[in-house]
Amino acid sequence: MDHLKDLTTDQWAVIVTAGTALVASIIALLQTSAARAQLALGERVHREQNEPYVIVDIQPDPYGSMMLVIENTGPTVARDVRISCDPPLESGWAPDPGQPDLTQVLQEVLGRPIPILPPRRRLTFLFDNVDRFQNSSLPRRYTFMVNADGPAGKVETAQYVVDLDAVKWSIIAERPTKKVEDKLAKIEAAILKLVPSARRRPHNGLPVPGRQRRSDSADES
Repeated sequence: MDHLKDLTTDQWAVIVTAGTALVASIIALLQTSAARAQLALGERVHREQNEPYVIVDIQPDPYGSMMLVIENTGPTVARDVRISCDPPLESGWAPDPGQPDLTQVLQEVLGRPIPILPPRRRLTFLFDNVDRFQNSSLPRRYTFMVNADGPAGKVETAQYVVDLDAVKWSIIAERPTKKVEDKLAKIEAAILKLVPSARRRPHNGLPVPGRQRRSDSADES
């Protein structure tokens, strides 16, 4: 420390100037780095605000059914939309003769790219209904992965996890005909007690058409 005492005023001035210049360089470097980071963040925000945003969900409708929904909620067109699902979608409906198999339809829908999906375009497909929860062998949780291209190129992969148990009570609560169905079920039960041989048949005596559950059709076989 004694050698510092021997420094002249001019030497001290040089040291102070050099130190000031070093501090100024460090501050300028930090400011440049911060500006670059801010610019990159601004560019990313601007890009994301102008990208398509494709969502995939399973939602209840007002009549107790579950619908597979694919929608572009972003401001620009989505192209080459590719959707995968783990595990593969499986409906509980067994197809009627001459009717398409919902499981096959849904897997075909997700198995091919959607060439173009404009902003606010919403695609809906029948998936299942509340009776699904009576079959414990069917999956209750699905993970969807969505890839698409936007105006600036590939959009970041989006992932959606759908838990059917989370919407179970919503399906039951939103069904406006539930009270009517409950009353009809009680009336039907009362009729069956009085006339054991009664069946749900229309006036022409033919069985009422309608889809069967996969579990039901399996039991009959």
